[in-house]
Amino acid sequence: MPIDSLYLEKFRLFDSKKIELSPERSLIVGKNGSGKTSILEAVEILFSGKSFRSSNTLDCIKHTESFFKIAALGKSSEIELRLESSKSSEGRISTKRTLGGKSIKSSEAPLIQAILGKHLRMVEGEPELRRDFVNRLMFHVKPETGILNNNYSKALQQRNRALRKKLPIQQLNNWTEQVLELGLKLSKEQYEFFKVFKEVSIDYIFKEIKENKIEFLKDINLHFISGWDTSKSMRKCFQDSLPKDMALGYTTQGPHRQDFVFSVDKKKAAANLSRGQVKLLIILMFLSSYDIINKFSQRESFLLIDDIGAEMDEDNLKTLFNIISKDKNQVILTAIDGSFLDKMNEDLKQFKRINL
Repeated sequence: MPIDSLYLEKFRLFDSKKIELSPERSLIVGKNGSGKTSILEAVEILFSGKSFRSSNTLDCIKHTESFFKIAALGKSSEIELRLESSKSSEGRISTKRTLGGKSIKSSEAPLIQAILGKHLRMVEGEPELRRDFVNRLMFHVKPETGILNNNYSKALQQRNRALRKKLPIQQLNNWTEQVLELGLKLSKEQYEFFKVFKEVSIDYIFKEIKENKIEFLKDINLHFISGWDTSKSMRKCFQDSLPKDMALGYTTQGPHRQDFVFSVDKKKAAANLSRGQVKLLIILMFLSSYDIINKFSQRESFLLIDDIGAEMDEDNLKTLFNIISKDKNQVILTAIDGSFLDKMNEDLKQFKRINL
């Protein structure tokens, strides 16, 4: 479902702005504070109804204004796609998505993935970044796992509440039983999805390693961490960790602590790679999402990459542009106007440049 044009009114710093995009690859260039990230944010809101910059879309209304409107036009199989979102300072956000005049749900729209500054910590940073990345993919291709995860999270919150408030042991046990029942199902789904995720993403990365001679990633691997000691039953884990859980006031083991680890040459990737090499690895992981999605359904995905040049040397950047130029996603990149772009005119021929 490529987007051909994007319109922003009273959104962030924009009073009124129309942007014509490439259905394949666009590069938005401007100085710091020119609104590059805001354009990516608008795309995210149109597809998901949420902002990656703020939990409250009220923050997206231009200063001194009382509303914002954003819209996009595109096509899917030659059928018109129309997306519209609006928000007033008094009401809730309103989003309308139609394909050929018929409403579509957000779950039927492409998966929007935004690579922001925080994702540069995905290799060595907090587990939530990696967990959110995998969960978003899993929930997109297997919506029933999203429902299971929500039910598990609700039961977990109640168990944690019982632990914090030191409620009677029978109440704690009731919630523990629910967490165990849902947790076993969720953990199984997580592991089954991770096997597909690992197989497809590693295959994708190895293909790019071979084509682009990316020697520093030739021994890349992924390792699953379940979030609980699988040498024992989950029930036994909960029994053994109960004194610790009661002291801390939260559940220390379970699928809510699931994670995965990158390694290169059997060592943690962060210890072996430079910042630019880590960024290339992270973007390759996101780019592999298209193949992962298509293992389950013929759904589309949409990739947004903010500040593409940050922390990357010229060689890695050239490699990345070459890989993205062949990618099947619609991709929108942003970059700070600077000398590195002037050196790469040949590499950027496949990109529509949009100057702010």
